[in-house]
Amino acid sequence: MYRRAIALFAIALGIRWAYVLITFGIAGLEGLKLGDSHRYLAVVSDFVNALAAHRVAGWQWLGPDVSLMPLATWSLTVHVAVAGAWAPLTYTLAQGVLDAGTCVAVFGIAKAFDDRIASWAGYAAAASPTLVVLSGIVYTDTAFVSFATLSLFGAIRWLGDPQWRWALLTGLGLGLAALVRVWIVPWTVPLVLFLAVAALVHRRLAWRQLLHLAAVAVILGACTAPILLRNVSVYGAWSYTSQSGPHLALWIVPLVREAKDGTPLTKTVAATEALMAERHGLQPSLNPFVTSARYRAIAEGELVKLGFGALAKAWLYGAAINLASPVATVVPSVANLPRAGFYETPGANFLEKISTFLFRSESALYAWLLLSGIAGVVIFRCLQLAGVLALLLSRRMLWSSMLLAGWIGYVLLINGPIASPKYRLPMEPVLALLTGVALHRIFRRPHGRVSA
Repeated sequence: MYRRAIALFAIALGIRWAYVLITFGIAGLEGLKLGDSHRYLAVVSDFVNALAAHRVAGWQWLGPDVSLMPLATWSLTVHVAVAGAWAPLTYTLAQGVLDAGTCVAVFGIAKAFDDRIASWAGYAAAASPTLVVLSGIVYTDTAFVSFATLSLFGAIRWLGDPQWRWALLTGLGLGLAALVRVWIVPWTVPLVLFLAVAALVHRRLAWRQLLHLAAVAVILGACTAPILLRNVSVYGAWSYTSQSGPHLALWIVPLVREAKDGTPLTKTVAATEALMAERHGLQPSLNPFVTSARYRAIAEGELVKLGFGALAKAWLYGAAINLASPVATVVPSVANLPRAGFYETPGANFLEKISTFLFRSESALYAWLLLSGIAGVVIFRCLQLAGVLALLLSRRMLWSSMLLAGWIGYVLLINGPIASPKYRLPMEPVLALLTGVALHRIFRRPHGRVSA
């Protein structure tokens, strides 16, 4: 097993480093940056300067931007401090190591299902275009997915063998993931309840197992407590992040409105900003949590008016795009081609918007790359659907399968109508597992024993 895991790690790492070095050779450092990358690097560069000038004290050690979680800040800070302008290159190479570790975790999860699908699943993760491309961009998503997958591995091993080591691994994975992206924290509640119910059904729920599950929550709480204490003491806010209000008002509401009546996202955003200025003035509050609360109040009122039907439609549209969009759309050299973005594409309804974006793009090259990528995604989704059917038929690891299905459902629920391969990334380890199941069934020996 260890030799297989080491070989998988080495091959996965080689693929990721080759991608980063080839991208750097073709496009330079800009080929490793996209969207939020520039903001992250600017924030961390200021933080490094403050550290050098000995101007960081108290809660400032958690980072200068409350929207960027501490572990994400610290990891990028190390690269900027050591490598300077070359930080995007060293950072993405380091992300390759983490992502290769994710592939090994997928191998471990698959091995808990059936040893014969372990290598198939691990190499499916190693070759996953979404995992490879996003590990080559200065984002925080790769680290988050690595730790989240570690927690899934620990939870699935605990389901089969409820021991302290698996509980501690689950808690550690959740805690580290929360220090990168705090939206995993609400997932802990249904996860712990699910593990408790599974142990009860299998007659394994004793005081020791209850202590295991309590330890998961304690580890997560210990990791996230400094963030909450900082926000309470500095900003007077019992909240982990100040992003929830702007997220609701400037993304969720516009996309729900667009799903209901076709109003373009930019028009709704402009109306929301105008309403904010009318209610609270043009000067934003110095407290980001106050600003977040203002946006939230506007968003909640609008969502009530839009109704549940529009919400459900927007979530379905977002899920469909998340599952269908090819990773080519977030390759920096492709994403930066001159053309209108999906959210800026006009259309009277969802299907017309999709049609215009795919077939009447301002860039013929972008359109061909997009359509080719969609063809590849369709092939892999068919394989993964076959993997789902195989798991349903086997029923051998029903509880583990339900846990992974719950994770996919949670990711789609959290992302809502916001769609991009970037937001699909946390599901990729599970999709790689399903690909492995399908490939095993396709290429197994004719007289082999039937298994998932």
